[in-house]
Amino acid sequence: MKLDKLFPNLLLTSAIPLTMGILFATPTQAKTVGEDKIKLSVTNARILAQTPAPTQQTLILITGVKANSTAKGVEVILETSQGEQLQVTNRSTGNNFIADITTGQLQLPNGDAFTYRSEKPLEGITEITVANLDANTVRVTVVGETALPAVELFDDDAGLILAVESSSIATQPPETPTNDTPPVEPTAQQDEPIELVVTGEQDRYRVPNASTATKTDTPVRDIPGSIQVIPRQILEDQKTTRIQEALENVSGVNKQGNYGGTDAGGYKIRGFDQDGNFRNGFNDTDFYSLVDPANIDRIEVLKGPASVLFGQAEPGGIINVVTKQPLRTPYYAAELNVGNYAFYRPSFDISGPLTDDGSLLYRLNVAYQNSGSFRDYNFLERVFVAPVITWNISDRTSLTFDLEYQDNDYLFDRGIPSLGDRPAPIPISRFVGLPHVYDDSTFRVGYRLEHEFSKDWQLRNAFSFVSGKSSGTYAYGGYDLVDDQFAPIYVSRDEFTRDIYTLQTEVVGKFKTGSIVLAAT
Repeated sequence: MKLDKLFPNLLLTSAIPLTMGILFATPTQAKTVGEDKIKLSVTNARILAQTPAPTQQTLILITGVKANSTAKGVEVILETSQGEQLQVTNRSTGNNFIADITTGQLQLPNGDAFTYRSEKPLEGITEITVANLDANTVRVTVVGETALPAVELFDDDAGLILAVESSSIATQPPETPTNDTPPVEPTAQQDEPIELVVTGEQDRYRVPNASTATKTDTPVRDIPGSIQVIPRQILEDQKTTRIQEALENVSGVNKQGNYGGTDAGGYKIRGFDQDGNFRNGFNDTDFYSLVDPANIDRIEVLKGPASVLFGQAEPGGIINVVTKQPLRTPYYAAELNVGNYAFYRPSFDISGPLTDDGSLLYRLNVAYQNSGSFRDYNFLERVFVAPVITWNISDRTSLTFDLEYQDNDYLFDRGIPSLGDRPAPIPISRFVGLPHVYDDSTFRVGYRLEHEFSKDWQLRNAFSFVSGKSSGTYAYGGYDLVDDQFAPIYVSRDEFTRDIYTLQTEVVGKFKTGSIVLAAT
């Protein structure tokens, strides 16, 4: 430790030696003295706009906080490689020692802000907290129990260190030996083990990176465009069974028709009609296909004319569905959802390695749904299967095969017919049509090959084939009255297929133009 003291000694109280407690982003437990709790900032579940973080050109990031025991008390270490550049001002209020550190921010390596808090770490110390005061200031507060704590600050290679001295050591008068009694050697104070619980609460709705806007894995804050990301956690918390329910969280996106009461159809994005969705960057979902959320990892909505990056698309924007990929560690999850109108939906999601060396990975999502409706005769029965296999050929080359099959049987329901410019005066449960089964099935298969030439250049080649089939009989109305009393209803029979082939080859690279690093596709 460098002996350059940033502050003079102040009065102090407190004291029991501590073992070390380290801040982690994930929940952890350790045996030590005191009780530390770390709370990460949480974004509102409904606010999905990815707001950019403050500029970090002049900020010094403090990526962790440690608490180490010493012979006199405890050292609180603010971990940073630029501790000598931090500007510190201190003051005291009552029993509170306060140090404001400008040009600094508490931020984990993954970009999340955090707060450090330790209750009663020493005798005579009520609390030690380290938190972001504003966009470029960190405040350290040491609260004494009955008196102002004594705190020293040091600059060290590990970061900025606050040495908090125990009150029992600070207030204990020195022993004066008499002539009759020889001096007694001090005995080491015995540590009393106290459990320290360190908890981390992750911001489950925050997605730091997105690929739709640039076709590269880019931090959202660095994208010069409007992009909103709906993570998997939103789908799970809202128990989403239709992606249109998830897209209600995004401003400027509205459903355009529902094709027989289902979630098929298109969307209006900033006033422009967009038929179907994109899937993993492929325009392979047409107007008639239904989408099941079982294997969706996230939904990225790119707004504005940046959608031309994907070829023929409306300038309002696109909706890109990103699917789940195999995991390197075993994962097993099962779920059963039940609801009114005889709704039930079991599903499971399993993933992991198929070989000991992890070169072959898999993931399998399966779901079944059966439900009625408040509408007469209306129902939906769905079977969904989506396996994915990834082969890591080498540390630079990987090949992924994915397949998806979905079959839907449902009642094609156009809703309540209209009379003129108003709905017909009938109960909302009344079904006007033919109670026949309408069948829609979709089969999708493809591959994705990725090879890294170097850390800056990468080749990506992908292929997708989608085949859909729809058939069924339905009735529809909504036409002018005949003789001012009869509403005509027409019957139609559908039976058609659609095939979509898509092939993409991309070269992604990073290069410098002076001091600026650019990524291009």
